[in-house]
Amino acid sequence: MNEEILSTVDSDKEIIVCDRASLFNMLIGLNGYTICSGVISEELNGPSIIAKPLRVDDHMNIGYILPGSIPPSQMTQNYISKLIQCCNA
Repeated sequence: MNEEILSTVDSDKEIIVCDRASLFNMLIGLNGYTICSGVISEELNGPSIIAKPLRVDDHMNIGYILPGSIPPSQMTQNYISKLIQCCNA
């Protein structure tokens, strides 16, 4: 079972990788794409990895789970704020 939108749509070719560095190298080298939330950082990933909205009648639900006994860190709060900004854009 896949969690990604459009996961049931057939494509001519598929490459499966298990880490982000390999994925990004393949995307850049092969002019490829992946479907993701679009929450990416040019500072972290460089200018070659960009987010482009899909023109489809589908959507992605993004959530998070926090342990009840541990308050969220400032970094966690910043991440949640960025998710909210992206989702409301």
